[in-house]
Amino acid sequence: MAIALVAVAGSGALLAAGAWWLLTSPRFAVARVESGPYRFTTQADLDLALRSALGHNIWTLGTADLAAACARLPWVRAVHLRRRVPDTVTVELEEWRPLVGVASARSADLEVLIGDGRVLPWPAHLQPPGLPVLVGAALDRSDPAAPRLDAGTVVPVMAVLDALVATGFEAAYPVDFIRLTDRGVVLELERRGGSLVLGDEEFAPRLRRYLLARDRIPSGAHVDLRFQDRITFETPQSAGH
Repeated sequence: MAIALVAVAGSGALLAAGAWWLLTSPRFAVARVESGPYRFTTQADLDLALRSALGHNIWTLGTADLAAACARLPWVRAVHLRRRVPDTVTVELEEWRPLVGVASARSADLEVLIGDGRVLPWPAHLQPPGLPVLVGAALDRSDPAAPRLDAGTVVPVMAVLDALVATGFEAAYPVDFIRLTDRGVVLELERRGGSLVLGDEEFAPRLRRYLLARDRIPSGAHVDLRFQDRITFETPQSAGH
């Protein structure tokens, strides 16, 4: 029994020594940080953020450490870590996707909305996107570093964007502007395709109703979809009389 206890104690000591070596040996200090593909974040900003990982023990470096290092990168939504022993880590970035452009009287630069409600400057190293432009949205700029849609605006705007995706609407009728008006949400279609008044709710059913009736609506008409039992419209010619 005594011999068995000595053997167990010896094994435990070896394991502890091995763990100590793994966690403290310079052999496992991170010497190289690689990244997967990314688009909206600049290389210079990413390199600066990930520099803190260098010299860190590869086993104790965690995803939370990298997420904290990337917290100042506005386009980074999440990070994922892979280790390659003895001294290399690969960081995969999950970036936010731009949803819509945002027209603002306070900025001449192109700004875009992302999924958490923030409004970010479009990255200077990329060509401007072919996105619809949101007009009439109130922005909360109490934090100049992270302006966002006003709390009363973000819900209907996100609901409209979700409805456009759910119905596949833009594949048939691309949207030029999304206007927030006293009649609710109004879509201005590209190529003088007319306008659609969607109101404040039930955006997807109203878009589907328009798609079903589109062949009977003149091109360029101003269409009101707020009423469940009917679709009303006026053509540009009739509006001018």
